[in-house]
Amino acid sequence: MWSGTTLAGYAMTLSVASDTVYLLAVPGVLCLLTVVIIGVHRVQRRRVNPSADADPRRRLRLHRAVVLRRYGSLMALAAVLCAVPFLADVMVLYPLVGIGLGVAKVVHYFLFGQLSLLRAQARVLSVYEPEFRGPVRIVLGLDHGRLCLRVGEGQRRSPRMVARGVADHHADEPGIAGGGRFAGDDELGGVLVTPGGDLLLLVPQDGKDRARHRSRADAERKAKERRAGLDRLHP
Repeated sequence: MWSGTTLAGYAMTLSVASDTVYLLAVPGVLCLLTVVIIGVHRVQRRRVNPSADADPRRRLRLHRAVVLRRYGSLMALAAVLCAVPFLADVMVLYPLVGIGLGVAKVVHYFLFGQLSLLRAQARVLSVYEPEFRGPVRIVLGLDHGRLCLRVGEGQRRSPRMVARGVADHHADEPGIAGGGRFAGDDELGGVLVTPGGDLLLLVPQDGKDRARHRSRADAERKAKERRAGLDRLHP
């Protein structure tokens, strides 16, 4: 399906050289742009391979390495797409330059968001020590690959948290529910390593509940929250 759509869009962009049907190039460009966005999203936001390693700091290093490796691969592809038409000097290949530039631009959009998330997770892990916490219960799936979940039970059960990682997640996928290693504050957020090895940043979903929990926290908890940067995070 996608190969046919890509070929159709590519063919329409070639009509720009025509004196009569050149307007077909507009939907062709839009088609190729859509394919580029979806393709880059699927590569850059794919889940990191599951692992039994539950150490948050090692998982953080692995996630960063995978994100940068995928970025490097996509940038290499973009460079090839931009270079081939000029090296071959074949007219029908010149739309590849636009595709290459599109790949380079879109991958940076995803990369900056992922690196920002990893920095936030690293800051949390520099303040809080991870410990096992269970169960992890998925409440529902949210947009943009996020999840709403709760961690723990009884008096240590967290409020509803919005969980996001460098990959997209869905409510029905395996390897998240169960128990996991949690570094953070039960009520104010933190970082969770799921049974499947996913590294998720947790932020309270309800702002009013978050403010109430913060008002009841003692000075030490508030200080740790500030050092970890949790007070600046949004769901």
